[in-house]
Amino acid sequence: KAGMEGLDKEKINKIIMEASKGSRFYESEQKKEQQVNQRVEKMLQQKAQITEQQLKKRQQQVDRLVIELETSRDLSRTIVHIDMDAFYAAVEMKDKPELKDKPMAVGSMSMLSTSNYHARKYGVRAAMPGFIAKKLCPNLIIVPTNFNKYRAISKQVKEILADYDPNFLPVSLDEAYLDITEHLEQRQNWPEHKRTYYYHGEVMENM
Repeated sequence: KAGMEGLDKEKINKIIMEASKGSRFYESEQKKEQQVNQRVEKMLQQKAQITEQQLKKRQQQVDRLVIELETSRDLSRTIVHIDMDAFYAAVEMKDKPELKDKPMAVGSMSMLSTSNYHARKYGVRAAMPGFIAKKLCPNLIIVPTNFNKYRAISKQVKEILADYDPNFLPVSLDEAYLDITEHLEQRQNWPEHKRTYYYHGEVMENM
């Protein structure tokens, strides 16, 4: 997860387990761990039964498939995947600049939707109960979700995306796929002033 590199995962997991004992979250995490361990054990058993000959045969099949895909795939289009990281948190920090330098998350004591990078340094993440996040980061500020606000900002962003690809594919409020092939061809002949994007009075470089 972005912003959580280099964290002491063992320490964080220990705090999470101690803080969540007896809760539904704890029971759910225990069940997930048990299911993962069972799947790993099953895969290891299956792996042990694979012969050298079977492995070689499958490798040859994979090599042939790779060649087929390489010769058939179309690289003439330029596809962009946009994923707005910590979107809900970014929207809240935009409205309340005083939160930018503080660990904050969006959600409730029951469950968080996302967190900013300051909070992630403590191990606070999405899909974590707020009461556990508070154990990891006592100074954490939890802002209630406001989906009407997020939808409004998402709509503004999508209006910009449509300038690059009118047929872009939205996946969620903060994620989309764009085919910018035609846009890149058109902008080759653009004058300099057209490369600047004006949105609600703000000047942004037209990437």
